[in-house]
Amino acid sequence: MIEHAAKTQEILEHHIKPFWTQFLDTILYWSLLLIAILANLILSVVLVPLLLVLKGWYLYFTLAVIAFCFGWVFSFILHSIEQLKTQQHIIAGLFIPAIALITIGMFTILSNKLIVLMKLATPEHSPVLVAFVYVIAYVVPQGMMHAMKKSEQALTG
Repeated sequence: MIEHAAKTQEILEHHIKPFWTQFLDTILYWSLLLIAILANLILSVVLVPLLLVLKGWYLYFTLAVIAFCFGWVFSFILHSIEQLKTQQHIIAGLFIPAIALITIGMFTILSNKLIVLMKLATPEHSPVLVAFVYVIAYVVPQGMMHAMKKSEQALTG
């Protein structure tokens, strides 16, 4: 019985998908990357009011929660696409956080300028620290899902 299960698993691992399915997976992957880039940009704009009024650990906790949720959704979708190559996971895992780092940093600088122009009591924020907190919280779900997949693979043999 174990031999049959192992043979079935081997057949499934070497199963070649039809061209149209591979093409759709590729389209889905690149569409997901584009949506993630746009969503990061939109999220950066939405964060400006929070950057104008929040300070200290309230700001960093809020950023971490938002980034974690967004990162979890993106990671869940990415890991749900079948037959993604390791290279595609690496591209998505590095490219999207790098874009997020840049956009969050830029919008933090913008919010700092607005704080000065509007003469708000909120202190200016460190763009590096804000972007760092966001990106770390964003990649944590991806790391967790990667670790869970590795442990599943170890358990199944």
